[in-house]
Amino acid sequence: MSFISKFFGNLFKKDNSPKKLESISNPTVIKLQLTPAEVNNYRDRWEKERLERIVAAEGKLKDWIIVSVRTRGSLAFSWESGNDEAFVTFKDYDEASKENFQELEDYVIDKLNIPDAGEFQMNGQGTIYIADGLVKTSYSSIMKELLDYDEETQTEVYSEEEQDSGDKVLFGI
Repeated sequence: MSFISKFFGNLFKKDNSPKKLESISNPTVIKLQLTPAEVNNYRDRWEKERLERIVAAEGKLKDWIIVSVRTRGSLAFSWESGNDEAFVTFKDYDEASKENFQELEDYVIDKLNIPDAGEFQMNGQGTIYIADGLVKTSYSSIMKELLDYDEETQTEVYSEEEQDSGDKVLFGI
């Protein structure tokens, strides 16, 4: 009987201290909570990687973006994100520049910091243009948080819409 009591005692024991991963070789140990330092380290690492992707994409795409915007006047795009996905679509997409447009989609996600993790829905649109010797984007978005699922009507229940818009400098010419 003491084994069962001990098992349930440990199962329902209140312990608010952060758990550390004891050993990678021990698959029974589960990390339940991150310490504040680990959270900051993860966020800092993610932000550093995002900035590195932006710099690499600008290095590769800068000249192509300038030529494309000057040729077409602007590059219009839209996006949908949420539920762990983000998709950017360019209206002027052409097969000849397929690889560049695919990389530009990832660049826009990183540069505008379009979120994809979490239970929400975001739709947005924007335009890349040149003004005052800068390549800029003008954008607007609408985001709704998923609150619940109505089992009777089989529909998702969202919060009020949050709107965001603005102009952002992508890079200088």
